[in-house]
Amino acid sequence: MKKKIAVLLGGISAERNVSLKTGKYVSKSLKKQGYQVKEIKVSADKKKLIKILKEFKPDFVFNALHGFFGEDGKVQRLLDKLKLKYSHSSAKTSDIAMNKKKTKLFFKKIGIPYPKDISVNVGNFSKMLKKLPFKFPLVIKPVSEGSSLGVKICKNINELKKYKLKKNINYLIEEFIPGRELTVGILNNKALDIIELKTKKNFYDYKSKYTKGMTKYVIPAPIPKDIENKCKKFTEKIHKFLKCKGVTRTDFRYDDKETLDQKLYVLEINTQPGMTPLSLVPMMAKYKGISFNKLIKKIIEED
Repeated sequence: MKKKIAVLLGGISAERNVSLKTGKYVSKSLKKQGYQVKEIKVSADKKKLIKILKEFKPDFVFNALHGFFGEDGKVQRLLDKLKLKYSHSSAKTSDIAMNKKKTKLFFKKIGIPYPKDISVNVGNFSKMLKKLPFKFPLVIKPVSEGSSLGVKICKNINELKKYKLKKNINYLIEEFIPGRELTVGILNNKALDIIELKTKKNFYDYKSKYTKGMTKYVIPAPIPKDIENKCKKFTEKIHKFLKCKGVTRTDFRYDDKETLDQKLYVLEINTQPGMTPLSLVPMMAKYKGISFNKLIKKIIEED
């Protein structure tokens, strides 16, 4: 008898639509492979989620949620309490990786280069604008949000002043790293190939990620061997140090003109990359000869 697998999808974050797509593709793949699958659309009603999980008694939970209550450790803690095995990283790892500020503290510990930043919120925003340590252009982004939601490159102080901060959300103002966008996936603790993202927008934002034709994906990325080796080394080092599990994806900026201190900067790690036809990790796996079905199976079977 094949395993009973619950697929969690939807959720309550701004990335709900992405999660619904991921969940549908994962569910379809699992059914095709003969698993007993139950799709569970997650809402704000945690008691309902617990009830469904207790009734279904899955052998495994595929977490296809993104963002808040998906990849930030919260749903993982709930699954831990229910003593259920689940895909991707643990509650502790997810909590760290979702928070860009916390992640950078770990990058610092292990010697990973990353863009410098300052923390801002609604309360101190005006004050911090008076003593910005970085030149324009610069980047402003929420500390804990995925799919590049809320990320804006500001060319001058007026653009930055117009940025609408939300209450109870922390943000980072970061130095802007010019250059090329690279991303590296991990499967079974090993780096896959590197993709260069050539987008029609300023950077690989939400629209570029989820609109067909907005981005050109170049695999393998046409970069020098030393940069390729560094990308893979940093990706594996971060994955291992944060004790990540399953697939992860780490995003880089490659400053090939050497305008700043380093050539290579890590922007962030994503512990639950998307699993849609436009998603990057399935693309990397396919290039390695790993089909989508095989990829999903490998995620489920990883200890």
